[in-house]
Amino acid sequence: MFTTITWQDYLASPDREGLLLEAIRRYKSSRTFTHALEANCYFRGENTRVARKTILRARKIETRDVQGRRRVRSGTEDVVGNRISSAFLFRFVTQQNQFLLSEGVSLPEDVKRRLGADFDHQLERLGECALLHGCAWGYWNADHLEVIEAAKNSWSGFFPLLDEMSGEARLGVQFWQLAVDRPLYLRVFEEDGVTVFLSHGKGLETVTAKQAYIRTLRRDALGETLCETPGYGRLPLIPLMANTDGLSELTPAIKAKIDAYDSILSDFADNLDRANDVYWVLNNFGGTLDDVAELLEEINRVKAVANLSDGTGGASTAEPHTIEVPYAARRAALDLLERSLYQDYMALDMDELTGSSLTNVAIRVSAANLNLKADRYEWQVRRFMSSLLSLLGISCDDIRFNRQSIANESETIADIAVMRPDIDQKTALRLNPYILNEEISALIHSTEAPQ
Repeated sequence: MFTTITWQDYLASPDREGLLLEAIRRYKSSRTFTHALEANCYFRGENTRVARKTILRARKIETRDVQGRRRVRSGTEDVVGNRISSAFLFRFVTQQNQFLLSEGVSLPEDVKRRLGADFDHQLERLGECALLHGCAWGYWNADHLEVIEAAKNSWSGFFPLLDEMSGEARLGVQFWQLAVDRPLYLRVFEEDGVTVFLSHGKGLETVTAKQAYIRTLRRDALGETLCETPGYGRLPLIPLMANTDGLSELTPAIKAKIDAYDSILSDFADNLDRANDVYWVLNNFGGTLDDVAELLEEINRVKAVANLSDGTGGASTAEPHTIEVPYAARRAALDLLERSLYQDYMALDMDELTGSSLTNVAIRVSAANLNLKADRYEWQVRRFMSSLLSLLGISCDDIRFNRQSIANESETIADIAVMRPDIDQKTALRLNPYILNEEISALIHSTEAPQ
C-alpha cells in the first residue's frame, strides 16, 4: 500500500493542497500504481512484455558513394512480429471471484434490504478489483456502495493517507482525468465530509464544498428524501483485501509463467509465418556478392536462397524445399506451463473434468485447491462485510456466502433415492439440484393436499 506520504505529513504540511498534488504525482510513479495498471492489462489479455516484442529481419541497404556508384549491402532491422497474449489472469480471477460471490452475500432479510438492490453486484465488482490490485475500497454513500479502484487507468486511481501509529486510513484521495491534456479532478475524503477539487496547474480550485456524510437516508415513493442523519465519526471507506498481504493475484510467479507461455506461442507463430511456403535453393548461382545481398531482401517475399556453387561444376538447378518448424518441444513446454499456472493459482481446470472424472468424488478432489483458496479469500470478504455493517450500526453475525458448486446431478439424484428411507421429504427436495428453495413449500403442500 502507498506509504510515501502519511496522515501525519498531511497534518504538519503548511500547504496541504500542494501536498495532495505531490502525493498524486508520487503515487502515479509508485510500484503500487504501476503494478495495478499492469494487472489491468493482463486481465484484458494485453501482455505488456509481449507487446514490446520484435523480430530481427534481414534487409537490403542501398547507398551511393561519392562518385555516385550504387552500393548494396545486407543489414538487419527490428520489425513487429506476432504478439499473442493469453487470458489466464482473466480466467483465474473470474473463477475465484465468481466461485465465492456470484450468488452474493446471504444476510437476514431486513439487513440485506438496507444495503440496496444492487449491493451484490457492487460487491462482486469490488472483489474483482481487489484480486487485481491487491486492495480495493468500498465507499458507503448514504444508501449504496460505490467501488473505488486503486488504479483505473494512467490518469485515474485512489490512495489513502495512513496513520503512522495505527496503520489505518485517515484520509482518502480519489483522482481522475479523461486524458492527459484534460483537467485533473480530486475527491478528498476526510472524517467529517468529502470535498471535490479541480486542478488546472499547481493549485486547487474547489468545485464542491465539503459535504457531510449521510449516515441514514429515507426516501418516499417518489424518491424524495424524508430524513437524513449526518456523520459516521470515521471514514466511510472500507478496504477489501485480496489476501492477508494485500497483494495482487498477479504474483511474480504467475506473471513469469504467463510471459513465458505468450512468448513461446508468439515465437511459434513467427516461425510459421516465415516457413509457411516453399522456398528455392539455387545451386551454382553465378551472381556477385552484391547480387546475393540484393536477393536477401526478397527472401521473405519469394522464399528463395542462393547457393553460389555446389562444388560439382554442373549446370544451375533449382530445388524446392520446405521448413519443418519444431513443434513437439514447444507443445510440451506450453502444456507444462499451463498445468503449472493452474497449480500455482490453485484454479480448477475444467478440461480435467471429462470421462471418469465426472463422478462427484472426483469433482470434489479436482476443486479442492479452489475451495482452499476461496476459504482464504472469504476471510477478507467477511472482514469487509463486518466493517461495513459496523459502520452502519448493524449487529449481525449471520454472514454467509453460497459458493458455486459443480456436481454430477444425475449421481446426486441417485444418491437421494438411496437415502430416501432415512430422510424426510423436505430434506430430499432441498437436496434435489433441479428444485429451487422457493418451490419446496408449494410441492410439500401439493402432496399433502387431499386427492
